[in-house]
Amino acid sequence: MRRLVLVAALIVSGCQAQPRSASYFEAHPKETATTLADCARGARRGAECDNARAADGALKAKARQALFRKGFE
Repeated sequence: MRRLVLVAALIVSGCQAQPRSASYFEAHPKETATTLADCARGARRGAECDNARAADGALKAKARQALFRKGFE
C-alpha cells in the first residue's frame, strides 16, 4: 500500500507543467497582463509570476525606448 501511494505521488508530481518563460510572456502581452493580474490576486505564484514580471518590465522598457527614439526623428 505504501508503495502504491509513493508511486502515485511521484506520477502526479511529474505531471506538473513547467512555468512559462519570460520570452514567452514577451511574445504574448495579453497573456502577460492576465498572468500579472492572477499573481496580484494570489491565484498564481512562483516562477511564472517572476517571469511575467520580468517580461512586463522588458516590454515597458522597449516601449520607452521606442518613444525616446521617436523624439529624434
